[in-house]
Amino acid sequence: MKSVMYHYIRNFDKKYPYYNKLSVNQFISQIKKFQKYGIVNNSKELFIPSNKIILTFDDGVKDHLNAAEILKKNDAIGIFFIPTKPYLDNKILDVHKTHLLTGRVKGDEILEKLKKYLIKNNIKNFFDMTEKKKFKEVYKKDNDNENKKEFKKIMNYYGNLNMKEKILNFLLKTFDINFETKNFYLTKKEIKYISSLGMLIGSHGESHTLLSRMKIGKQKKEIENSKKYLTNIVKSKIEFFCYPYGGKKSYNSHTLNILKKLKFKQAYSVKNKDISKNDLLKKNLELPRYDCNLF
Repeated sequence: MKSVMYHYIRNFDKKYPYYNKLSVNQFISQIKKFQKYGIVNNSKELFIPSNKIILTFDDGVKDHLNAAEILKKNDAIGIFFIPTKPYLDNKILDVHKTHLLTGRVKGDEILEKLKKYLIKNNIKNFFDMTEKKKFKEVYKKDNDNENKKEFKKIMNYYGNLNMKEKILNFLLKTFDINFETKNFYLTKKEIKYISSLGMLIGSHGESHTLLSRMKIGKQKKEIENSKKYLTNIVKSKIEFFCYPYGGKKSYNSHTLNILKKLKFKQAYSVKNKDISKNDLLKKNLELPRYDCNLF
């Protein structure tokens, strides 16, 4: 059994020429390819070892409305992992501000602007050096240039959590980037709709922040609040979770214990390997996923 992870599924936009995405036609082509092996089409199949493909979609972005309808037409389902903070404060999450910036502007230019901002404002403690060392291998295999990867690592993995939002907002303003949440994320009505199509809704935490950087109380709040919020939208149990950013270092033993106590049945990470029978039985909260770009 393989699990495949998707984020942006959209066609080329000249305003955002550097976006890491899959085109709609590429997505449809992959679905046809996966149908040769079989795509999971009901929740029971997620727990049974087979050669079928599990499709997962992270971040609750608008693109996934079309993806869900394509899956429905092909008698398939997916798990859609949705962060809930945008519905509470009507703001774009920091991770997606980073995507907007790196999709619009070359990495060299953004990194240079960030460095100048830190110097001008005499900010000397923005980087957590312990975290920088811990996550030095992140994005190593990505095709992006080094400066783009470095900017993403700073903002997603080891930048000061209390300073990030202000700095990202400055950069968005500098590069004249504006996006409303209702045009970026699925609305609550659309989440209900894709659920009615048979798609599964899963938690992706509240703020899409690295759980491993949080104390246990904050982790519990992130996961529990998200679960409750999504349950109220779709009026059914939320039993699946996806770690923000994925990877073994994005969560810890506290995270696993919280997920067990909250009775999640499965949780997905990121690792390029198949899901084995042993994974399903004993490591159901650390299931691996392939990135869709590998296909």
